Amino acid sequence: MIDKKSSALKMISFAFLLTVLFSVSSCKDDDDPAPAVAAPTVNAATEIAATTFKVSWTAVTGADKYLLDVSKEAHFGTKVTGFDKKELTTTNATITGLTAKTKYYYRVYAKKGTATSAASSVKSATTIE
Repeated sequence: MIDKKSSALKMISFAFLLTVLFSVSSCKDDDDPAPAVAAPTVNAATEIAATTFKVSWTAVTGADKYLLDVSKEAHFGTKVTGFDKKELTTTNATITGLTAKTKYYYRVYAKKGTATSAASSVKSATTIE
């Protein structure tokens, strides 16, 4: 004799399993978030002069661009003209148009497609007289 409750339970379990499998397999790649990208590591500034200095950072695997911020404020409330998420494809930049004897802060983001990393640590450099 066939146990009707057991058969019904097996059918419901099977239907549930098919629903779950179908739901998982039908997820589109478009629904997936952009892949994560690591933050670069910034180095100390070099070639510091009265109105310029050079910054560099480590390359991030897969990054196709870097975004550079430079500011007189540690919290980056305002940025130096031309250095507000300035897009670069290299791992260094020369910051120009600065004021002598002034402290500047800088940070970098890596970008891969539409994904942007967290900001690097913040470093500072003070231009000379």
